[in-house]
Amino acid sequence: MKFAIRLLGVLIFLLGILLLVQPEIIFAWMEDHQESSWLYVSAIVVRIVFGVLLIIAAKASKHPLVVKGFAYLAIIAALIFLFIGKESFQEFLSSIIPHLKSYDIMIGVIAMLLGCFLFYTFSGNRNLKNK
Repeated sequence: MKFAIRLLGVLIFLLGILLLVQPEIIFAWMEDHQESSWLYVSAIVVRIVFGVLLIIAAKASKHPLVVKGFAYLAIIAALIFLFIGKESFQEFLSSIIPHLKSYDIMIGVIAMLLGCFLFYTFSGNRNLKNK
């Protein structure tokens, strides 16, 4: 379980680097697929799986409360997407993408920090004792 979350941290970190280096790749992909049903379903399923995975593994982390906070945030976002429906999700996505482009560097840095945090908090032993 810890390995899967550390791998997820590495992937988030790499996406952050991509946002810093070539953000147009991610934004073009989002614009090209914003009308597809699978993106809507994936946005919900990935957040729920990510949230549940983090809740289950939180005790094994160095910062279980922070990890649970991220988990609940992901689940709440998934539920919001579920309740607003596909059409509203697509409208939201199409309206927010132009605004996100202005903050690509900041979003990339935040993604890199989140990836590093996930990797760090699930690596090593939580109960290290002072010598």
